[in-house]
Amino acid sequence: MFIVAVIPVLLGLTAQADLNEPFGRPTVLSTEVSLSTTWQELRSQTQSEQRVIAQCRADPQSCQSPAALQFLKIVKAGDQYKGHARLGHINRVVNLAIRSVKASTVQTPWTSPLEALAEGFGDCKQIALLKYAALADAGFSPNDIRLVIVKIKALHNEPHAMIAVREDARWSILDSRTMAIVESTKLLGYYEPELTLDHRGVRRFVQPFPVVALRRQTVHN
Repeated sequence: MFIVAVIPVLLGLTAQADLNEPFGRPTVLSTEVSLSTTWQELRSQTQSEQRVIAQCRADPQSCQSPAALQFLKIVKAGDQYKGHARLGHINRVVNLAIRSVKASTVQTPWTSPLEALAEGFGDCKQIALLKYAALADAGFSPNDIRLVIVKIKALHNEPHAMIAVREDARWSILDSRTMAIVESTKLLGYYEPELTLDHRGVRRFVQPFPVVALRRQTVHN
């Protein structure tokens, strides 16, 4: 009689949990063409709006865009703070700037940050995109900002958009559903991460593999 250790071989073993992404999970490039196209268009619109915002910042008196002036106030709201306090003020100001309406992340159209401010209402997508633009304008690195789409477990996996920001190697969540700033890994009981949208494009979270215990098998001759 002898003992043989049987070790299962798992595909994708290199996709281990990684703090380089929100929720401690790695991501891979998404194959969802429609969302990728939408995100590319939104980024182009946002870049165009940044030129308007820059002009209004340089000369507020001649600014023709009330939405751009409001955007500048949002960014300025966090100027005198640092760390979580700064994120908290930007999160709060944006949450209050857009009247939240109930809608599905998949079914309703996306709109650019200044469009959302001009309309004064929107769902989680408009709020998240405005925060994304505001944080970028405030000086946060593109590598440290993610627009994240998750599923809300308690609401039958309803899709929801929010922002993840990295500070001191930790990812914090800015959510339209709360004023609190919470570390992303502490929210895994409430949210199931699906996608990230950022300067790299659209990426999908890699689901963690189940832990497989080492099995030992007894073999008889």
